[in-house]
Amino acid sequence: MAKTGKEINFKIYLRILSYLKPYVKEMVLVILLSFAFIVASTLSMWLVAPVVTTFFSEEPIQQVENVEESTSEELTPHGTLNLNEWLKTKVYEFIPMDNRFSTLKWLCIFIFATFLFKNLFLFLEYFWITYVEQRVVKDLREEVYDKIIQQDLGFFHKHKTGELISNLTNDINQLNVALNRSITKAIRDPLMIIIYLVILFNISWQITLIAVTVLPITGFIIRQIGMSLKRRSTRVQERIADITTVLQETISGIKVVKAFAMEEYESTKFRKKTSEHFRSIVKQVRMWRIANPLSETIGASIITVVIWYGGSLVLEGGTLTSEDFIRFLVILFAMMEPVKSIGELYSNIQISIASGKRTFDILDAPRTVIEKPNALKKIDFTSGIVYENVSFSYQQEGKIVLDGINLKVDKNQKIAFVGSSGAGKTTLVNLLPRFYDSDKGAIKIDGVDVKDISLADLRGLIGIVTQEVILFNDTVANNIAYGIPGYSIDKIEKVARLANAHEFIKDMPKKYNTVIGERGMMLSGGQRQRLSIARAILKNPPILIFDEATSSLDSESEYLIQQAIENLMKDRTVFMIAHRLSSIINSDRIIVLEDGKIVDEGTNEELQQRSGRYR
Repeated sequence: MAKTGKEINFKIYLRILSYLKPYVKEMVLVILLSFAFIVASTLSMWLVAPVVTTFFSEEPIQQVENVEESTSEELTPHGTLNLNEWLKTKVYEFIPMDNRFSTLKWLCIFIFATFLFKNLFLFLEYFWITYVEQRVVKDLREEVYDKIIQQDLGFFHKHKTGELISNLTNDINQLNVALNRSITKAIRDPLMIIIYLVILFNISWQITLIAVTVLPITGFIIRQIGMSLKRRSTRVQERIADITTVLQETISGIKVVKAFAMEEYESTKFRKKTSEHFRSIVKQVRMWRIANPLSETIGASIITVVIWYGGSLVLEGGTLTSEDFIRFLVILFAMMEPVKSIGELYSNIQISIASGKRTFDILDAPRTVIEKPNALKKIDFTSGIVYENVSFSYQQEGKIVLDGINLKVDKNQKIAFVGSSGAGKTTLVNLLPRFYDSDKGAIKIDGVDVKDISLADLRGLIGIVTQEVILFNDTVANNIAYGIPGYSIDKIEKVARLANAHEFIKDMPKKYNTVIGERGMMLSGGQRQRLSIARAILKNPPILIFDEATSSLDSESEYLIQQAIENLMKDRTVFMIAHRLSSIINSDRIIVLEDGKIVDEGTNEELQQRSGRYR
């Protein structure tokens, strides 16, 4: 049976709240502090009435002479405890009633004390709830980040970079705001309303029934506004993701933008996205801001009726005294604030559900490359690699990229792959470290299926140098030793020399401690590539993959890098993808791919003689 939208939304919110579980002790403390705040707040308002009576009454307030004699007054007509009368009895026991000045003095002391404790409890409540909220946001952000970086490459084909960044920042920030506004309200406000209603019923159940008629009306309005807010909040987060995507693409591709003089085009595209976000956010805020005025207007109409009806009872000298009526109005007015907050609470819950759904979509995204529970440990490479009838297609496209690949590579062989763009060269080598899993067939290292080997050990056997070099905003030394902690600067310098990188590094301001900027933008393409090769040499893997490692370099840089590659390839098994003949001419075997199939193979001389596709 399909789940309804309400059931799904409820489960999403419960899942958000489940992140509070590690902080149960802190939440219990928050609840106790909330209760203490409510008690102090209620008592401070309750004491306003005797102050007013002291000012305007000609006679001092009559002190209860015998508590036992007042017991019947402390009971409701149904025989239950009348909280209002009980409070009167207890307060008047401590306040001298012999003259109005003395009464006023002690009432002021009591009111000051209650306000002091009320604000102390409020501060402590905010302190601990903020601690819990920020811990939850931290935990959730770290979980989403871990999930993203552990996903296989297919996941990143389905999700735009800007969308993922927006989810990790904006959506979780939105959850933070919603939690900040809702957790305290969800704990304190319902409890406050209940206590206020109990006192109001004890003062006058007839007037209270009139007052509570506002609740169903307000509840219906709040529900309609909340549902609209959820839809609008989803659209706002989608627009933010669009803005982040455009920003990320423009900045990362700024060279292309400038080369094609596309600044105005990109500005227009960005303005279009910000305009869409502006319209969405205005609609969301407009709907959000209308909740409070509507609730307050309905509440004001009810209070007007209460003042008229209750005032009539007082003037007629009925069952309601002027002191109790003042007390009723003060508490009723105070109750309007948590009632309005309940409206905000529902709106914030809807916003958090919208952001939570986008966040949990990331957390629940399945992984296609999964390590087996009892995966084998493998730290050496002894004989060779075999592709057995391997086929593969990208799920979102459905097109077969590799079809029935059979290939055997002995240890220390240098294998080159050639073919037109889209022939499947990069995909074929990407299956070896399990960036993707094949649809059919098997890939084996030393006779062991790569799917049976632990991912860390499998990828530890393989070094990769690609055309697109990924460097980080860190020092030269840390970039070379990325993922390989504990190496001395002497070892790093040694591999830099082998990669023909030491000469330019020594001319940098802080040499190996120079920070090279985001993506290594302070370096030339050839320099970045040599750092990438130095990184691979330091890792010292038995298997190497070169994917168009020299295709975008000038001849001088290519010569230096080709030397570095020769140093790196010694006594290793090499998979090389290249378009330049100079890069592959000395390979032991050259594999020709077309439309995902191996159509020929041999040495350079053999293929030159017989293969038209190769020539």
